[in-house]
Amino acid sequence: MTYVNLHGHSHYSLLDGLGTPARHVERAIELGMPAIALTEHGNMHSAVEFYQAAKKAGIKPIIGCEIYVATRTRFDKTPHVDVRPFHLTLLAKNAVGYKNLVEIVTKANLEGFYYKPRADYGLLKAHSEGLIAMSGCLQGNVPRAILSGNEDEAEEVAKKHIEIFGKENYFLEVQDHPFFEDQAIANEGIVKLGKKLDIPIVATNDSHYPRRSDTEAHDVLLCIQTGNIVTDDDRMKYNGDFSIRDVKDMEVAFKDIPGALENTLKVAEMCNLELEFDQDLIPAFDTPQNEDPKIYLRQLCEEGLTARLNGKEFPKEYRERLDYELGLIEKMGFSTYFLIVHDFIRFAKSESIVVGPGRGSAAGSIVAYSLNITELDPLEHGLFFERFLNPERISMPDIDIDFADDRRQEVLDYVVEKYGRENVAQIVTFGTMAPKAAIRDVGRALGYPYADVDRLSKLVPAPILGKHSPLRVSVKEDPEFKHEYQTNPRSEKLLDFAMQLEGTVRHSGTHACAVVISEKPLINYTPLQRASGGGENDVVTQYSMKPIEEIGLLKMDFLGLKNLTIIDKTKKIVKRTKEVEIDINNLDMEDKKTFKLLQAGETMGVFQLESDGMRRYLKELKPTKFEDIVAMGALYRPGPMEWIPSYIKGKHNSKKIKYLHKSFEGILAGTYGVAVYQEQILQIARDFAGFSLGEADILRKAVGKKIPKLLAEQCEKFVEGSVAQGHKEKFAKEVFEKVIEPFAGYGFNKAHAACYGLIAYHTAYLKAHFPTEFMTALMCADYGDTDKVVQEINKCEEMGISVLPPSINESFANFTVTQSKIVRFGLTAIKGLGEGPVKEIIATRDKGGPFKDIEDFARRVPFSVLNKKVIQALAFSGALDDFGKDRSRVAESFEEINKYAKYIQVSDLDGQTDIFGALVDQGVEVKQEFYLKDVPESTQLERLKWEKDYMGMYISQHPLHGLKKYIRKKCYLLADLEKKHEGKIVKVMGLISGVRKILTRSGDYMAIFVLEDPSAKIEVAIFPKSYNQLASLVVEDRAVILEGKFDARRGSHQVVCNSIKHVSLEMMIEKAKELKAYDVDEKLNRYIPFVGELLKEVEVTEIEAFDVSEVEVKEGEVFGKPGAGGEIVGKGVEEVKPYVIALPSDVDKELLVKIKQLVSEHKGEQHVEIHIPSEDKLRRIKVPFGVSIDNNFEESLNVILGK
Repeated sequence: MTYVNLHGHSHYSLLDGLGTPARHVERAIELGMPAIALTEHGNMHSAVEFYQAAKKAGIKPIIGCEIYVATRTRFDKTPHVDVRPFHLTLLAKNAVGYKNLVEIVTKANLEGFYYKPRADYGLLKAHSEGLIAMSGCLQGNVPRAILSGNEDEAEEVAKKHIEIFGKENYFLEVQDHPFFEDQAIANEGIVKLGKKLDIPIVATNDSHYPRRSDTEAHDVLLCIQTGNIVTDDDRMKYNGDFSIRDVKDMEVAFKDIPGALENTLKVAEMCNLELEFDQDLIPAFDTPQNEDPKIYLRQLCEEGLTARLNGKEFPKEYRERLDYELGLIEKMGFSTYFLIVHDFIRFAKSESIVVGPGRGSAAGSIVAYSLNITELDPLEHGLFFERFLNPERISMPDIDIDFADDRRQEVLDYVVEKYGRENVAQIVTFGTMAPKAAIRDVGRALGYPYADVDRLSKLVPAPILGKHSPLRVSVKEDPEFKHEYQTNPRSEKLLDFAMQLEGTVRHSGTHACAVVISEKPLINYTPLQRASGGGENDVVTQYSMKPIEEIGLLKMDFLGLKNLTIIDKTKKIVKRTKEVEIDINNLDMEDKKTFKLLQAGETMGVFQLESDGMRRYLKELKPTKFEDIVAMGALYRPGPMEWIPSYIKGKHNSKKIKYLHKSFEGILAGTYGVAVYQEQILQIARDFAGFSLGEADILRKAVGKKIPKLLAEQCEKFVEGSVAQGHKEKFAKEVFEKVIEPFAGYGFNKAHAACYGLIAYHTAYLKAHFPTEFMTALMCADYGDTDKVVQEINKCEEMGISVLPPSINESFANFTVTQSKIVRFGLTAIKGLGEGPVKEIIATRDKGGPFKDIEDFARRVPFSVLNKKVIQALAFSGALDDFGKDRSRVAESFEEINKYAKYIQVSDLDGQTDIFGALVDQGVEVKQEFYLKDVPESTQLERLKWEKDYMGMYISQHPLHGLKKYIRKKCYLLADLEKKHEGKIVKVMGLISGVRKILTRSGDYMAIFVLEDPSAKIEVAIFPKSYNQLASLVVEDRAVILEGKFDARRGSHQVVCNSIKHVSLEMMIEKAKELKAYDVDEKLNRYIPFVGELLKEVEVTEIEAFDVSEVEVKEGEVFGKPGAGGEIVGKGVEEVKPYVIALPSDVDKELLVKIKQLVSEHKGEQHVEIHIPSEDKLRRIKVPFGVSIDNNFEESLNVILGK
């Protein structure tokens, strides 16, 4: 005999259930069950995934939900009253029941949510058809009535359930949980009630995990949910076995309740739901004259392509391509799809919302190009329609659209308005426990000290291709992680739990860009819920993206792309400052100024081309055509990146390119013999093996999946096709193994690369021609990211663009170009100054002109705005420096300013200033008495502190400016810390910031903060053992000297502090001046990197900003010494004598980073080279800018070189 588990929870019962739906199915198969149910708490997140897993395994899926039923109605939400809803288990018998379950769960979430998503009996009655109801766990209405001693109420509730669902569809539920005393009492009452009312009884186990071995891990999961630790006594805990239990256990447990197990089989027999997939659920599109969508689509394409070709007659290849695509689209039934996409893009462009040129494979469609969905001519760029829509395998098209990120919502609003709020929603997404998060969550739940958990999480191996290896792999394959697991029992225990919980769903959220559109209300196809943290109208599906697509619903990706906003902002600034209108889609694609910028690697802010590695490759490549940008975008990824040097060599010496077969030359010549794109693989399969492009795309997908059976099938087909084309079988196999298999696996979609290459070119063009305007737009886009803005300000200064502090008379809300090559901070960048006050101040200034002085400012700006917070934010940030008053004096006079403003403005309203007005009219200047408090003048250090507090950065200069040389004499400059110092005690000096006081599980305090000197910053940890002695010394913005161990874990560095000493900045400066170690001209670098950034592994020849070339050096030749500036004898050396820094062949990589930083800080006129011997050659690293060589430089260089 067997039974069916009718009441179960997977990890979609968020932080309450454990295990994927597939694991629950696997357990049921193992136990020989003919069916299995999943009944998540108040949601149906798992339904489709569970259904498909069960069907695949050959077991019947029963879709259900353990719903919450309000004690009154779902609309009642009174605190302390409507907080304990009843539980009720519902199962869908058929399609009608499934639809009703969707209705109930949706309305419980959208209408009844109050701590939990709650239905009520009225809702159940309206949607009861096709559902089976079971009385539930101990929190059910019937058990709660029994446990309260009210048998009459229990009977009335049971009768109500029968009335709603029908007697044949209602079952009383008993469970076996002996650790819960109430369970035996409830079971006894339920059996008695069942006999009295002739209601069948079913046995369930309310399973919350698949196997008994998951019990402890599930208990840890509950602690993660509740914030408890496992040793807490008074906490939520599931005592006993809540797994999917073996039938023998259940037979023993329910031996005294005849029929309880057999009835689970009867219930399973009653449930026969079949879900439909791959339906055509694309909504209808209303054409203007009710034309057939196919006819209207052709009309739009004809008109659009005519406009694209400037009114010329279609060339033959364009006509044939358009007819071919339209024929396939019509045959596949996707005409309406294209009309829908065209419509919302038309709306966006009509509202001047910047739309991207396309993304993904859609750019391979001439239909998309004709409809203005994409901006690249697919014929001109060699893009294939079959890569987008494959006639050999019909599937829903997928056109993803980029919009300017600050206006994306407008497009969403248009779609909602057009198709109806009930028919459009964003799509849910689920956050799962990644390796580090699992370790930290489990560590907290076990009550481990923060330091231990932090140390262990930092041992997690770095991600590969952006993805972490599972913990179960890392404990076997990573030496350091493996050693920790095998030698530390506490770590072993934590990691065992973390491995069980890794991948568990932790929370639901809203997909960043996915939107679903349907013709009928979405509730017909998917349950809905409120978006986490969203408003009344922020509704998301309960099914994630994959199930939504598999059902057949139309899913669109509306992406917000910051770079499009930057382009739009730059255009607007240029129009305002230069009265030039830029047509971004009609730029000169061979612009010399743009390519000069790219060749120099000056690509900060240039889309996809701004990373250090990309900039280095651009300088080596020296791109001269748009196709170079496209190829670099495709190649600069893990895997194909190794082919970049071959691409560069091919560009500079095409005569040396060799092809495996002559037919490949026409395909690969454009990328210098390197197979960069998936489209090239499709061409090779077509031309070499006789595949159709559709067949070639199936081949590409099969290779990408790396499934041996599929690979073997495709290899056989490729070889057969090649032989039929006249090639030898052996050579055909070689081509498959050497070209098709490796390149198809990582080749990039050319259509996508070309579209994003176009955005890259657009941003590069704008930066090359309008640098001030472009950098202003870039800083506006990044204004919430202080570190980025600081780097961008540094770059502006290198470009000769001044970025000035906020000004009450020149600044607008955001960064603003005020004059040629001058940019002002925006007022909204000032912390504590909200958008409301900023709007009022700017509006007042626009109306009456610039403010003359602080008194004029107080007279004109509404007094309601001029409160303490606003006045002090403006004063301390320096925005009121225009008035020539000390910041401290203005800030401390906030009360006087406000009172004066109120008096003047209220008097104006009361008509009491006529006499003054008359005198002003007569040219007599009259001033109301106005005073500022007399307070001590602020010091430079105070002003810098205020800048950091209110602007997030030091604007004028760094408090430790000029002290690098002095700090080096006293201790380590943070930038001088190297890998050889790891694990050693170091003494460092700097400013404390970002102090976080942490209460550990053991009840002790520790602290974490950042120490910053002029060269770098580092995280400092003070663990409980030292904290008690040092706590009073950990003060924000104080200058300190501290000692501690320089610790490193997986590239993350920190100092574990054991001593701190306060120092006076003023005294340091005076002392430095006495020792002639104070450099007033020290280069101001506003961006202070973390030490870890400086210690990243860097190949000697891959230091950003250095070009590397090699020259022969004969045996016995001598290299110049630092400072010698001597001539280096050797082939190809320039005649101009460089200043040479000679280094040994085994030079530390970190040392080169330090030298790079040093020369960057001392720009001047002297040509500098770094020479490193390597076997019989000299590696010569040219510094691409001049350097100022003086005593300070040479002394710093000697310190770095250890001399």
